[in-house]
Amino acid sequence: MIATTHETSSRLRLLTRLGFWGSVIGGLLFPWAIMLAVEVVVHQVPVARAWRSFTLHLFAPGYNFFLIGLLTAVPFVILAVLMLLHLGAAPAQEPLIARRRTLGLAGAGLGMLVLAGWTHLEVLIHPDAQGALAYLYLPVILLASMPIGYGLGRVIARMLLPRPSS
Repeated sequence: MIATTHETSSRLRLLTRLGFWGSVIGGLLFPWAIMLAVEVVVHQVPVARAWRSFTLHLFAPGYNFFLIGLLTAVPFVILAVLMLLHLGAAPAQEPLIARRRTLGLAGAGLGMLVLAGWTHLEVLIHPDAQGALAYLYLPVILLASMPIGYGLGRVIARMLLPRPSS
């Protein structure tokens, strides 16, 4: 069964909205979730005490958990805006183009998540004086990895979604 242009367009709009809000909210909450998970799993702190400690240190000088979340969220907000611009410009008559763009953006988001997660885990599990510098370089690294992840996603999309033969 072939999807009509209206069905494809409405699915693409829904996917774009979900991707936008998922990237914005997920980019902000991701580092905080990792911080809590490291406290509970690695340091074996009870969940209630880990949550209390997190909320106390959210704006505390020397900890700046809120700033760390914002620094990590900036590249994900840029990815969200890119999703709006890139998927919003996809023609509804060509679902293959929209699918390839979607897989490209998914590759960029996944690559950014992996890099951000790895950086946060390394800094939290192996703390040292210079480890916090990773948080300053993280937005630049995530922005630099975005086109690489997008390109890999497009290559995978090209392999998985071949062009229909004429």
